[in-house]
Amino acid sequence: MSLATRCPNCNTLFKVTSGQLQLHEGKVRCGQCQTVFSGIEHLTSADTEAWQKLDLSPKQSNSDHNLTGGDGTGSEDLFANATPAKPLFNFNHGSPALKAACVALLLALGLQAMWWQRTELLQKMPVLATKINEASPGIQRLFTAPATQALVLEGSGLQALDEHNLRVDLTLRNQNSLPTAWPHLKVDLLDPQGLVLASKSLAPSDYQLRDEGSASEAPLIQGQKTVEVLAYLNLSTLNTQLPESAATGFRLELFDQGPGGQ
Repeated sequence: MSLATRCPNCNTLFKVTSGQLQLHEGKVRCGQCQTVFSGIEHLTSADTEAWQKLDLSPKQSNSDHNLTGGDGTGSEDLFANATPAKPLFNFNHGSPALKAACVALLLALGLQAMWWQRTELLQKMPVLATKINEASPGIQRLFTAPATQALVLEGSGLQALDEHNLRVDLTLRNQNSLPTAWPHLKVDLLDPQGLVLASKSLAPSDYQLRDEGSASEAPLIQGQKTVEVLAYLNLSTLNTQLPESAATGFRLELFDQGPGGQ
């Protein structure tokens, strides 16, 4: 029996037979736009009632396979040999609870990514960075930039106070717009050939600001601020075999944490 079905995408009309529709489970590929659709669901109104009266049991027949499509090719390829691929997850048909859970998960992942990148993002927002520098210490600590990334050494000096004590003078500048914590320092004393004679690790409680108290008791280093630091070294605590006045230079390293936290 000859029937007619219409492509829902481009409205091209096709002549089909009941045998063709039964053999291919009703799936048709439009010869005009290549859309795969159900030929049964898109039968013309005149043929729908007639189709419902037919025997719908599948028939293993190779006859009546030719199809005249809207493009006149008469190609068997107009029938779809497989069910159209379906998406793994169809958000439009999910339950409201599932949709809400997916949205919440995506929002949480986005916020987490922003939190890990907060210092980089705030570097591009000078107004917000200024507000953070003016905020309470608790708020500042949430947005501190790592000291090893923020601080640069702008000046240094080594001075012998007496035969047993040295003073290291440092000028540090926070080149970032966000506050940063006071760093841990490692000072290597060098001989005239540049060889290391002794080393000393200093926590913020072991050095101080010029004309002020311990760095551990001072506020965080504000963005774009320069500070002067003094560190005192007792040679007898470094190396009892260190010759007098043997140290003629030093080398400095900055760390975010002390030796136990690296």
